[in-house]
Parts: sequence; C-alpha cells; structure tokens
Amino acid sequence: MDDLQLLRDFAGPAELPPREDLARKRAELLTATASARRPHRRALWGGVTAAGLAAAVAAVVVLAPADTAAPPDPVPEPVRILHAAAAKARARPDLVPRPDQFVYTKTRLADGRVNETWASVDGTHDGLAFLFGHETELAGCRDGKRVQKESHGRVVTNRCVPHPAAPADLPTDADAMLAYLHQSTYGEGDTLHDLGREVVDLAGGYLRPAVRAALYEAVAKVPGLVARTDAKDATGRAVLGITWNSTTEHGIGNQDEFLFDPVTFAYLGSGTDAVVSQGIVDAVRQRP
Repeated sequence: MDDLQLLRDFAGPAELPPREDLARKRAELLTATASARRPHRRALWGGVTAAGLAAAVAAVVVLAPADTAAPPDPVPEPVRILHAAAAKARARPDLVPRPDQFVYTKTRLADGRVNETWASVDGTHDGLAFLFGHETELAGCRDGKRVQKESHGRVVTNRCVPHPAAPADLPTDADAMLAYLHQSTYGEGDTLHDLGREVVDLAGGYLRPAVRAALYEAVAKVPGLVARTDAKDATGRAVLGITWNSTTEHGIGNQDEFLFDPVTFAYLGSGTDAVVSQGIVDAVRQRP
C-alpha cells in the first residue's frame, strides 16, 4: 500500500481554515516576531552608542586637558641678553693668574685714541699705563704705602691698600654680587649712577668666569634696563647694548652702557671706550 495513502487515511480529510482566519493569524505572528526582536536590536545599538560616546569623551579629556593657567610673562630683552652673556662667560676656561703677573688691557676711544694698561694682579707690583698719549707709572701698594713717581722727578708717598687687578674674593652669586656692588662704591654713594660706575669698572677688568657671570646676572636685576640691538662701539663694531639712565650727585643725567659681541656675548666695553684686547702677561710692556 502507498505510505502516503496510509497517512491520509489515518489523519482523515484535512480542511483549510477560512481565509480571514489565516490572515489574522499571520498578522499576529508577524507582530509577535517583530516585538521579540526589536528590544534586542535596540539594546545592542544603544550599547554601542554609549561606548562610543564614552570613548570620545575620554579622548577629549586626554588629548585636550583644560588649561586655565595664564601664559608666563616674556623675558625682557635686556635681561635675556645679560643671562645669555652670563651663560657664555661661565662656560669659558677658568684661568687663575699668578700674583706677580699683570692684566693687560687695550681700549680705543671714539676719537680713535688708544689706551693701554698693565695692572698688577695682586695690586702690589708696579704697573704701567699709556693714557691719552702719555706714559704713567701705576705704583703698587706695599706695606700700606704707595710710592708714586710723578713728572719732573717728584716722588710722592701715600698710604694705601692694594687694589688687585684680578680680585680673588669677588662673589659668584648674582644676589651676593649685587650686594657687593652696593657696598663697593668707595663712599661715593649708592645711586644707580654710582652702581653703574662700579659695574663698568669691574667689567672692564679681568674677572674669572663665575665672577663675570654673576656680575651680568646682578646687572640684570637693575631696574630700567634698555636693550639696543643696533648699537656700535667706539671702533664701529656692531654690538648689543644694555643701557640704563641715572642721575649724578649734581643732578646731571647720565647713561651707563654695557656692550656685548652679538655672537659670542663677550664684553666689548662701555659707551665711551671699546675693549680691543685683554689678557694676562708676565711683565709690563708685554702684550698677549
């Protein structure tokens, strides 16, 4: 017997339900299926969105942190120049001259005249100077006395204390150097004018690297500094100028000036004379 026929005989005649019932059941099935799937899909998409937003927020926090601090004030140009000169000075070799040697310095004035000096390192030996075309002995101070030979054979003896051309005990710290400058004006006063004279006098002599650096850093603390990037010295060299205005004890306006090489930041003199050459020698009339 045919197997399909046996199944038909066992199940009996199968009648289809009415068409309207089929349509209604089909609609219910589709509605139920859609309702079952939709929450799962929405939850998955919502999770991805939240994760993406969290990552974006984290990226903003990491890559663009809030910065409410005000930018630092720019360093004034004269201070920058002086600090650069101090750094260059501090990096130079430290040469310690012997007490019996001399500091040779050659300077040129704006009118073309040249001065030369041989100053005793410890201040006790007799030096020499060619100033404005005249030769002058720089008598050393020994045993508290300076015996100076003047023109026409006259000899004058005065009490003294040695003034070393290469002082060994000058401060190497900017604040200590500034205090020293205020105290070392030979009783002339403590104005900016007095300070300027002392600074120019020190800078024109021989200073060990750490001392010269401290001097420049001390000058950087002086108020009212002005930088001149188009200045020239007495020889016509292009220089960097640091100036500050002061008033003498007689109320006369004065301008003190430091001149530096624009590349090496070596000290080149003041506004009135230019340092042409400087070095340590063993005897007067000897040149480095």
